[in-house]
Amino acid sequence: MGSGDVYKRQVLSTLGGAFTTYRLAKLPKFNVIRASSLLTILFYFSVLFIDNVLMSESRSSETAEFWATVFFGGSFVGMSAPHRFSYYLLTISSLCFAIIFILLLPLLEGIGGALGCSAFISVAISHSLRMAVTKLKGA
Repeated sequence: MGSGDVYKRQVLSTLGGAFTTYRLAKLPKFNVIRASSLLTILFYFSVLFIDNVLMSESRSSETAEFWATVFFGGSFVGMSAPHRFSYYLLTISSLCFAIIFILLLPLLEGIGGALGCSAFISVAISHSLRMAVTKLKGA
């Protein structure tokens, strides 16, 4: 698998984490934490199942951990307040997260630092864009 394929999968995993968390958190009996936790656990076990059973490749759990981490990072983005974010901004934030995460991961020691930092920066960028567009429309 080439690096281009890995980047595409990272973007898709990020989008999947953001959108599924955003939607599930809106359902009764769910909140952003429950939605993110449940979906990340399901995603992790799905990757383990696909790698080890369907593809018959006996890999360590590191592969599943990496992809669940990427999904979880997207889920951070999906935890954004629904009254502040539309699907359009959620998409922009998710794409920003994927790019920033790809760039920051080699520079930061722990994946947790890269996740939180990337999610914050991506949501801040989208929120700032929304505010700028709102001000331009009003001017």
